[in-house]
Amino acid sequence: MISSEEKLQVENYLIWKKLPLDILLEVKDHMISQIEDCMNDERISFEEAFLKVEDAWKDSFSMTKYWMFYGHEKIPQIIKEIIKEKYNQILKKAFVFASVSFIINIFLVFYANNVEQYKIFFHVQNALFVVAPMLVLVLNFRILKYIRADYKFKGRIFYTMYQKNIGLLAISTISMVQVAMKEGKYAYGFLRTDNHAHILFTLLTFIVPLLVQWFIVFGIMNFFEHKKTLKNISVISN
Repeated sequence: MISSEEKLQVENYLIWKKLPLDILLEVKDHMISQIEDCMNDERISFEEAFLKVEDAWKDSFSMTKYWMFYGHEKIPQIIKEIIKEKYNQILKKAFVFASVSFIINIFLVFYANNVEQYKIFFHVQNALFVVAPMLVLVLNFRILKYIRADYKFKGRIFYTMYQKNIGLLAISTISMVQVAMKEGKYAYGFLRTDNHAHILFTLLTFIVPLLVQWFIVFGIMNFFEHKKTLKNISVISN
């Protein structure tokens, strides 16, 4: 068994590698187990075993970029692999919800008796995507400090892999306000009349709400994954 001071040394090493706390705790357990096995099997000191294990993990800690969510910031390869897998799953689920909303929008075009009625439907449908994230934040006000990008564990690393992109929810909501203020008349005119003179505006009327709704749903799902992970690592109470 290694001492608490030696475990802290492993933890500080992983903090230095900028692993979010949730990933850090998992990797820390693996590394400590490997260090202990190495010490027992090869009868060597902690320092020697730590160096061997560190060398075995060097490819996982090599620096890379993940432009979609981290831009030009360099992150360890292991973070990219884990985040890419998790975020892709959330993006797929969020797109399903956004696609359902898109289909409902098409249905409302044909359900409306006239363009004025469709404008109301358009405003209400998109307004729901403004209210939803605000409601999520209000109901979870107790953990709002954990969504700030500058609120970090020991002032150095994020608490979860989801924390960095919580801000996307705010940006998407602001964009959704702009969408909800539009009228959507081009979609109605294109599908219900012979007015096909505004193809570009019609495409924007369909595509922009779909994309913004997609990212809002992604942001909400990301928030709940963040909250669930905070509970799992005992940062907040269940």
